[in-house]
Amino acid sequence: MCGIVTVLPGPLLPLMAARWGLRDVQSGAFFAAEFAASMVGSIFSPRRLRWNLPLGYAVMTGGVLLLIFTGTTEHAALGHALALTSFGLIGLGTGLSVTATNLVVGMMEEGAGAQRGASGRARRISVVNLWWGIGAVACPWMIAAAVHGGHVQGLLLLMAVGTAGMFAALLSQAREPEPGLAVGERTSAMAEAGTLIFFAAFFFLYLGVETVVGGWIPTYAHRFSGMTLAHASLTVSLYWTALLAGRLAGSVALRSVTERAVLIPSLVLALIAVATLIGPHSTTTVLVAVAAAGAGFGPVFPIGVSRMLARVRDHRNTGWAFAMCSAGGATLPWLTGLVSTGSGSLRIGFAVPLAALAVILALAAGENLWLGKQRIG
Repeated sequence: MCGIVTVLPGPLLPLMAARWGLRDVQSGAFFAAEFAASMVGSIFSPRRLRWNLPLGYAVMTGGVLLLIFTGTTEHAALGHALALTSFGLIGLGTGLSVTATNLVVGMMEEGAGAQRGASGRARRISVVNLWWGIGAVACPWMIAAAVHGGHVQGLLLLMAVGTAGMFAALLSQAREPEPGLAVGERTSAMAEAGTLIFFAAFFFLYLGVETVVGGWIPTYAHRFSGMTLAHASLTVSLYWTALLAGRLAGSVALRSVTERAVLIPSLVLALIAVATLIGPHSTTTVLVAVAAAGAGFGPVFPIGVSRMLARVRDHRNTGWAFAMCSAGGATLPWLTGLVSTGSGSLRIGFAVPLAALAVILALAAGENLWLGKQRIG
């Protein structure tokens, strides 16, 4: 449900813009509201994981229900304000629940016969994020079908029922003890702060790049590959499907190889794919590059979370590192558009995610140099 609800602004935006006659700057505020609220949720989530996991779904339910009511108003100013509030609640809820889910899964006890160590943790996080991605891929198709059948309000109501059901199912989590601090050598506050800064930068750049490619690739395909708008929009599905495939392949590979053995080649593949998009190519080459970029991105975030949890003793301090995911998702797509406008070419704008990927690869390759060696895979 989290994946479905998180991406709601995208497929609903054309409907709201047409209904209320919104300008692009007003429509863009929906994303800003969701990202900003998600950052707040991510910061506070680690303090009470067991409570915030179900609480996030309760807040999401309120946001979706308000969105249903919002769709009944014809007044543009009121509708815009209510929609901003709706997406703010959805963002707050996803920030609370997604962060809590990753931390709880990453720190859960491994029973007898379970895969132990860093690769086992990364694999669990990969599987959780795989399901999030399935929801994110399904949402636009669900909205499109609902629009065609005139049942958008009904679909939103079903989503609200789904998030409310998740809240009810996870409420028992609140009575469980909070995960303890990581066991290991005592780490100084300064060293732990340095570790969090390292991974905050990693998450900021990675989620920014992931959002850039997913957000700008339909425009890119339409401008440079001669695709119609309808066909260009399908590149988003190709991208997310490839990302899911990459995440699944990564989780399987982690059964037998280390995290770094999956992470570094994945980043190299993504770097080559994005570099390909900077030059002029045929439609086929563009589609292959989009698929390769998605596949390369797939394992990166789960492995990054796993490696952070292996190094940070007090998970309660990780909230603002997770918050940088939303900050990157808000900043790098905007910066790509800024460079594209200034240079007159979206191809040159893709130098932004390319440079970010180069930095991510340098961080991943030099992790032990920056943070010290540790047996984390």
